Amino acid sequence: MAVVTLKKIWKNEYIQTAIMIALMVGAVFGLWYGSQLVLNTEYPALAVVSTSMLPTLNVGDVIIVQGVNAIQINADYYTGDIVVFRDPSKPDYRIVHRAVKIENTSNGYWITTRGDNVGGDKDQFSPWHESFLIGKVIARVPYVGNFSLLLNAYGTFYYFVFIIIIIINIILSLVFSSEKDKTVEEPKKPEKINIGTIFFIIFNVLLIGFALFSVIGSFTFWQIGAEPPQYVTIRGMYTDLQYQATYKPPQSNINGAFLYPSIFTYQIDCLVNGNIRTGVPTFSWLQASILVLVVYDLWELNKKWHLGEKLKQRLSSLYK
Repeated sequence: MAVVTLKKIWKNEYIQTAIMIALMVGAVFGLWYGSQLVLNTEYPALAVVSTSMLPTLNVGDVIIVQGVNAIQINADYYTGDIVVFRDPSKPDYRIVHRAVKIENTSNGYWITTRGDNVGGDKDQFSPWHESFLIGKVIARVPYVGNFSLLLNAYGTFYYFVFIIIIIINIILSLVFSSEKDKTVEEPKKPEKINIGTIFFIIFNVLLIGFALFSVIGSFTFWQIGAEPPQYVTIRGMYTDLQYQATYKPPQSNINGAFLYPSIFTYQIDCLVNGNIRTGVPTFSWLQASILVLVVYDLWELNKKWHLGEKLKQRLSSLYK
């Protein structure tokens, strides 16, 4: 009797949705705390809030940080590691700069940094002790940090809860609508465009549009969460390449930029005062969009035309 009751409870669409949401929340927290453990830092991901590292890092980029010791930091005006540290005068405030000099003294390492947007040989900060070091930047993810900056500007917790409620409502409506479609299914009739087909088309159009934007797009908006609040621009890969090649920071001379694509990442290095200044491995939204598009379309087409079964039958007939 208890087993039958449990089966009925499990089949309840509200229970299934609640479990799905709980798993999603658990996955998010697991990813965050797991990344802290793997990357050996309390802050594995941070949003860039200022322009001190332009054009290498843009306001709204999410930077991935790996915890390291000072002895592991490479310090150089052009190829030095980009590090995250606590402001010695305001320990709650975190700063992202390039390490340009490191000294080993009797009381530990002292690191000198500057922002790429400062230019020349001017140091943005006096040397600070290694105890303020959080880690070094190993990658960046464009765009998504703007969402975090906006939430922080308007009151993080309440707006976050509000957005989560909206997302849950959307998920519930999609689940319930799909269940209703199954229950009211009638004998075969001439095929018409249903909600699933419309969603398939819209999803493809949006994903293709986002893929194109991630290559050549550019969008400027007012970001109240930046420090100070200002207009910021998110750019596609080649738009960003052009931007970095023509950017003119104070006291520097950028003569060009070079794009190095890789698997799901790319990197843009700049020619500054005759030296190559290294960029940061950047997540490729283009490749990610193409992968999601291919997987989703194959999944949907397989459900509609049973491509997997047909392929299996075809292979079995060939090897008989």
